[in-house]
Amino acid sequence: MTAIRTAAATAVAALALSAGAATVPATVGNDYSDLWWNPQESGWGMNIAQQGETAFVTLFVYGPDGKPTWYFASDARVFALDASGSPAFRGTLYRATGPWLGGPFDPAQVALQPVGQIVIEPRPEARLNLSYTAEGVSFSRDVVRMSFSVPDLGTMYLGSFSLRQSLPEGPPYGTRQFGAEVLVHVVGSTAFLRIEDPQGTCEYRGTRTPVGRFARIAGQFTCAGGESGTFDIADFEVTQHGFSGYLRTWSPSGNQYGRFAAARY
Repeated sequence: MTAIRTAAATAVAALALSAGAATVPATVGNDYSDLWWNPQESGWGMNIAQQGETAFVTLFVYGPDGKPTWYFASDARVFALDASGSPAFRGTLYRATGPWLGGPFDPAQVALQPVGQIVIEPRPEARLNLSYTAEGVSFSRDVVRMSFSVPDLGTMYLGSFSLRQSLPEGPPYGTRQFGAEVLVHVVGSTAFLRIEDPQGTCEYRGTRTPVGRFARIAGQFTCAGGESGTFDIADFEVTQHGFSGYLRTWSPSGNQYGRFAAARY
């Protein structure tokens, strides 16, 4: 892996997709790490392992001869952001050959061949556009995260929230940061969350939609004080220790948006 990354390292200029953004910020918020595919085209796909502004991308595709082919970009870098801050990656695409794994591994037989370039750009509705050239062939498709498993959720969590506040019409006027006890209950596609914080209790009921290793939950919320409205939780990720996501709420009294995370009791 070290040899591949060293051979594949490239310097990429920091540009911007959105007008007025001169450089790419030091911190990238979106994580594309997942298995991506096109549901209308079976048998090929893309794996992304992202760490900050660098991504290791592998493509399992069909070659010009119709046979399985593997390409990879071991050092794809962020070169631009769209208007929402989602990153675009670009890097050199390689093909590798090496010793048969059924016998002794001889690292001297590992050979790397640059075959083209890969570009990954964000698209609406949590999609990505994959474009690459390899061995004289150009390719472009939109892809989505592959969903095939629903992680287990516990019941009670201790959460931390940081939410920007705004009136229904107008710019943000402040940030509310608080800790809360969170009860989560998911049955099939139905999700229920109860958030108890120092200002009261709110209940969120909605539909859970798998999106690769993430999920989206959208629906209605009501609070003990009488406030109610709609909500959307994006990038909802569950691990054995807790969960995290990006929450937006809309109501006649005001809107809020921001990130949260909760640890399992």
